[in-house]
Amino acid sequence: MIACTSALLAGCGGGQEGGTGMPSGAPAPPPPAAGEQQPGGMGTGEQGGGEQDGGDAAQAKEQLQGQLDQLNQASPITFDPDSSELSDQGRDAVTKFAEVIKAAPQDMKFTVSGFTASGTNSDQDSQQLSQERAQAVADQLTQAGAPADRLQVSGQGDAEGDPGAARKVEVSLQ
Repeated sequence: MIACTSALLAGCGGGQEGGTGMPSGAPAPPPPAAGEQQPGGMGTGEQGGGEQDGGDAAQAKEQLQGQLDQLNQASPITFDPDSSELSDQGRDAVTKFAEVIKAAPQDMKFTVSGFTASGTNSDQDSQQLSQERAQAVADQLTQAGAPADRLQVSGQGDAEGDPGAARKVEVSLQ
């Protein structure tokens, strides 16, 4: 059941030959008294660290999403009506978002969601315009140094009765 690579064959064979004191399950459980503290201590630390990393990662993700939500409200990325060209205020906001994305852990990915105002275009036109807006923001983010492979672009179309979401793009964690 235990597979040995060619580099480890001697070690596996040696473990079996001298193996009366070291049964095949010895490395996993901590039976050897002399080496028990270091491997056991390291294993416990690794497990504890893994749990902390998971907790820390979840907390970091929650804090990052809160930061993005705050930016989405305080510095919205806006456009002129029927346009996918960023306003001056929109370009300034994208720069702030780029800084947050660049500072985020490398494994975190982001969604760039575009919206249009309700009732101004057909559904197909709204979808296309919202996609163009999201892509314009993603392009600006990459120009500001945010890694393109961490961005997913999504056109949401008509904001359907949410005037606060109309003619803007939001950035969120995936």
